[in-house]
Order: sequence, then C-alpha cells, then structure tokens
Amino acid sequence: MALAATLGGCIAPADLAGLPVYDEGFQRTYFEAQNHLAKGDLDLAYTSFLACLDMQPEERALHFDLAKIDLQREQYESAVNHLNPVLDADANHRWAHEYRAETLLALGDTEAALEDLVWVVQARPGDLDWIYDWSMQLADAGEPAAALALCDAYEAETPGDPDVRLQRFYFLELLNDYEAIYHGLEEAVVEFPDIAEFKLQWAQMLRATGQDDAALAALLEVVEDDPSNGVAQLDLAHLYTALNEIRQAQEALLIAFASQDVFIEEKREILVQYLQIASVDPSLNPMVEALLEAALGQHPKSAELHMLAADYEQGQGRLEAAIVHSEAAIEANPADPFGWTNLIALDADLDRAADMLSHATQAMDLFPLDANFAYYAAVAALDQGDFTTVVNVLERGLGVILDAPEMEGLMHSMLGDALHQTGDPTRAFAAYEKSLERLPDNPGVLNNYAYYLAEADENLPRALELSTRLMELAPMEPNFMDTHAWTLYKNGRYPEALDFITQALFQSENQGPAFWEHDGDIRLAMGDTAGAVASWQRAVEAGGDADALNTKIQAHQ
Repeated sequence: MALAATLGGCIAPADLAGLPVYDEGFQRTYFEAQNHLAKGDLDLAYTSFLACLDMQPEERALHFDLAKIDLQREQYESAVNHLNPVLDADANHRWAHEYRAETLLALGDTEAALEDLVWVVQARPGDLDWIYDWSMQLADAGEPAAALALCDAYEAETPGDPDVRLQRFYFLELLNDYEAIYHGLEEAVVEFPDIAEFKLQWAQMLRATGQDDAALAALLEVVEDDPSNGVAQLDLAHLYTALNEIRQAQEALLIAFASQDVFIEEKREILVQYLQIASVDPSLNPMVEALLEAALGQHPKSAELHMLAADYEQGQGRLEAAIVHSEAAIEANPADPFGWTNLIALDADLDRAADMLSHATQAMDLFPLDANFAYYAAVAALDQGDFTTVVNVLERGLGVILDAPEMEGLMHSMLGDALHQTGDPTRAFAAYEKSLERLPDNPGVLNNYAYYLAEADENLPRALELSTRLMELAPMEPNFMDTHAWTLYKNGRYPEALDFITQALFQSENQGPAFWEHDGDIRLAMGDTAGAVASWQRAVEAGGDADALNTKIQAHQ
C-alpha cells in the first residue's frame, strides 16, 4: 500500500515502483484506523493512526489524518503540530494550508491564519464561493479586518468582481469605516453602472449624509431601469415620506409590497405601523387594504400577514372576513397558539358556540399543556348545554394547569356548575371548595355553592358562612340577598331570613317567582299562613311552577 497516493492525485504506473511498500502489520493498523474513522469513533481512529506513525514516523499523510481528527476534537495546538510537518514536506498542500488556517484562527493567531488563506487565494484564484465562506468565517470570528484583507488578496488576483466588492462594504461597516464605504461606493457606481445594488447602497449613504436630492436621483435612476425593483421602491417610499410627498410614497410602497425583493418582515413591520395610524385616522383604511392585498398576493401562505388582515377586518366589524383570514393563518401555521386563540375569540364574538367548541378542542389536541383552550372549550360547551363535555374538557385542562390560580379557580367554578347540572352534587361541592381555595371572594361561586348546599340540606353552617361573606362583598345585589335569605331560613333563622327576602324583593326589578316562593316559605315557617299563600300566588303569577305552588296553596288554605 502506498499512502503517498492519499495526498496527491493519480500516479503513473511507471512511478509506482518508487513508492514505499509497508508491512502487513502497518497495513492492518492503518485499515483499522480508517474503519474507526468511518464509524465515527475518533478516539480509536486517533490511537490507530498514532500506532501507524510510530511504525512509519516519516509518513506525512499520517500527520494529516491526525490533524483532521485533532481539529474535530478541538485539539488545536496538536493539530498545528501535525500540520506543520505536512507543509514542510509539501508547501503546495492546499488542504493543509486551509486546515491550519482554521486551527490558527481557533487559537487566536489571526495573522498566521491569514497567511495560509492568502496562499490558498493565490494558488486558486477566482473561487468566489470559497472567498465568501472564508471571509464570513473571519468576520464571524470577530476579525472583520482580516476578512477585508482576504477580499483584497482575492481582488488582487481576480479584479472586478462586484460580489466581492459588495462583501468588502459589509466588512467596512463592521469596522465602522464609513468614510471608506462612502468613497468606495462613489467609485463602485461608476465602475459597475449596471449593478443596482451599488446604486441602492450609494443612495442610502447619500441619505445618511443629508444629501436627499442626490439620493432621490440615484433611486429614480434604478427604478427607471427596473420599475419592479422592490428594494428601490421601498427606499423611495421612505425618502418620499421624509420629504412629505405622501402620494408618491404610497405609490412606491405599493410597488414594493407587490415585489418578492422586499422581505416579508419589512412588509409586516410597515403594515403594523399603518394599522396603528389608521386606527386613529380612518382615511388611511383604503391604503391599508391595498397594502394587505399586495402583500398577501406575494405571500399567500404567510400566517403573520393573515393575522394582521384578521385584526384589521375585526377592527372594521367585518367578522366573517376576519375568520377567513384567521383560518388561513392557522392553515399556514397550525403550531401558533395565538392564531387559534384569535379564531376562537372570533367564534365567540359571532355567537358560534359549535365552531368555538370545535376549534377549542382541536387546539387542545395541538397544545395539550395549554389549559386556556380547555377553558374556551368549556365555555362553548356550557353555552350549548353540553355539561358532560364541560366536565370532560375542564378535568383535562385542570390536569395540566400550573401557576395560574385565577384560571384554576374559574375552571373549578365552571366544573362545579357542570357537575351540579349532571346530578353529581358531591363532586360539584368539592369543585366549589377548590375554586374558593384559589379565588376565595368569587361572588358567583359563593352564591351558587351556598344556594346548592341549602337546597340539598347539606352542611348548612357552611352555606350560611358562604352567603354571609357574599353579603359583605355585594350587599345590595337582590339575587345574593335571596340566597342569603334562603341559607338563613335553612338554618332556622327566620326573622333574619324574612328581612333579607323582603329587601331582595324591594331591590329587584323583576321580582321573579323564586323570590316570592322563598318569601312564602319563610312566612309559613314564622306562622304567617295567609302571607305565605299570598306570596305563593304571586309566584304563580310571576311564572313559577304552577303545579308545585298550587299544591302548597291548597294545602294551607
């Protein structure tokens, strides 16, 4: 086996006789190293290559193999020590120069790394991809001056390449050498008159130095050659806006938005600004709509743009159109929870409980750890009277909720209401207790829990405790007064109960049948049978359960 072949190209048959032939032990160890390398076991490969080097210390190819492994293992000093003898033996080894440059750069010896890279540039002039990659690697390593020097070396060998010239301006900007950029651009627009990018950068430089008229002339020259140049039109729009030429600015902006040249992020940022201004100046709405249409024409699958369009349509009261855009946003990016939240909110605004439940349950499957979607699903199911679904989605949501006591309290409250409706009072009362642990002063929970306990004749002292706290929070609410009167009645405190039910009837505008029935029951407990019958009759007149009420009336007449 001739290892020298691994370093060079093909060798003529006449030359093969001059190559060294290694013994079987060396060859076996070398192939073991290659096998370890193929399997990705760098440590074993390195050990085998070292063993080969011990057997043949003059074989430079082994140093090269070891250096490559050192580089992968970030053993940079060792890599340099192996690459140096390779280059001592063959100063024209391109890959050894390049690997050593990478290693020296990692060690912080930028000057020495640049020497190797310049050698490669001189040995292989005109490799544009190579110069781009390596100059960017130098810049990313915090060495823009070295990147600039490498570009200069390239231009010395291959002058007149506009891509390299543009790259130089980037490195000059990193060096904050704006004077060099200014003069360089001034020369470039003359040297490369057909390259629009130089004119665009030159216009930006002119604007930055207060030369708006010259910048305008440069941009107009670009759009005259190519009216569809989106970047030039966008720069024109900014310049016209600064010059208070609003009509021209909007015309240029529309062309820019209809162009693929302008990044979608820039379009979105401008649209957000327009939407904010249009919210206080509706005269801009036609422009907003035109910009949205142009942007979506170029980016029909953009979730962000559809979200903006949905927000705009919702602000205009066009909820159907807002839903169309929200659905398009979700189709484009179903992994965005905000898109689903927006669609669910629109369903709620349109009172589409079935759609709201469908979208919320889909979102629950996509985002199983987001309890908010379980809450939305429960609200929708509750609106449909589907209490079994309410229980199921809330229990699922409560299983994943973390560090959100208010939401947890609300969900336990809804769970209690739903369990009560499904005829499971024990679990309902447990849910109410958990809700009050998180939200102890929730009037709705205090009212419902107190009333249901009283109705069930369960834990009546707790019912009275709850309604008493309810009166402290909202003393003038007729429904709460009725609940408190009922818990007082159930606890045998009839005079107080009569006082509160009387206040409830006085404060209530509708004086519903439940109020009058409770008034009658309390009066009966106090021995006022005639008053009780009169109140029950009022309850019948108010639309109460006539059969049950008439049974009471007949029993006490």
